[in-house]
Amino acid sequence: MHENISKQLLQEMKIRRPAVHCLTNTVVQALTANTLLAVGAIPSMSSDIAEVADFTKSADALLVNIGTLDGDLKTSIKAAIAAARDNNIPWIFDPVFIDRSRPRAAYAKELLSLGPALIRGNKGEIALLGGSPAELARKTGAIVAMTGVTDIVTDGNMEITVEGGHELMSLVTGIGCAGTALLGACLAIVPPEKRLQAVAAGLSLLGEAGEKAATQAAGPGTFAALILDQIYQISQSSLQERKE
Repeated sequence: MHENISKQLLQEMKIRRPAVHCLTNTVVQALTANTLLAVGAIPSMSSDIAEVADFTKSADALLVNIGTLDGDLKTSIKAAIAAARDNNIPWIFDPVFIDRSRPRAAYAKELLSLGPALIRGNKGEIALLGGSPAELARKTGAIVAMTGVTDIVTDGNMEITVEGGHELMSLVTGIGCAGTALLGACLAIVPPEKRLQAVAAGLSLLGEAGEKAATQAAGPGTFAALILDQIYQISQSSLQERKE
C-alpha cells in the first residue's frame, strides 16, 4: 500500500512543486532544503519576523522544528503559525529535545493548542506531549507520527505501522528533521482526509531511501549524500512511470 501511495505522491510532487516554509534548527537547514528539492518541493527558510508571515502565506505547508530554540525564533514561530491558520495552510510540528528542557517542553505544549496538522517525534517526545500517539492525536486533532525502529502513524482512530530504514540514519544529524520536512511536502498536496496515508507513505519513502543508501555507504559521511541521491532517484523513477 505505502509503495503505491508513495509513487502517486511523488508524481504529484514533481508536477505541483509545493512550497514548504521551514522554521527549523540551524544544524539541519541545508539537509532539509536539499531533501525537499530532491522530491521537487520548494524550500524557504527565513525566520525574520519582518517577513516570516509573508513567506508562510505564500507557502503550501509550514514546518516548525524547535531544535535550536531562542527568543527571536519563538516570536517568529507564533507569527508564522498565525499566518498558516489564517490561510488554511497545514503546519507540521517537530518537538525536538523537549524531553531535555522543561521550558522547551512548556513552550511545545503551548503550540499544541494552535492546531498542527502533524506532530512527528520520537517515543519520549510524544509521551511527554500527550501519552500514547493515539492519545495525543485525539487530544490535538493532528496526525501523530512516532518514529523509531518501527514508525507508528495514527489519527487517534486508525493506526499504520511503517517498517524500514537503516541504523546509519541515526548517525547523521538532521535525517529525521529533514524527513519531517518531507512529510510536510506530502501534506501540502493531499486533502485532510488523506493525511494519514500520506504521512505513512512519506515515512516509507524515507526508509526505502535509507536502506538503499546504506548498501553503498562506507559510513555516515557518504551515507548523508547517498540518501539524498536515493530520494531523488526514487522520485525521478516515479515521475518516469507516470509518463509511461
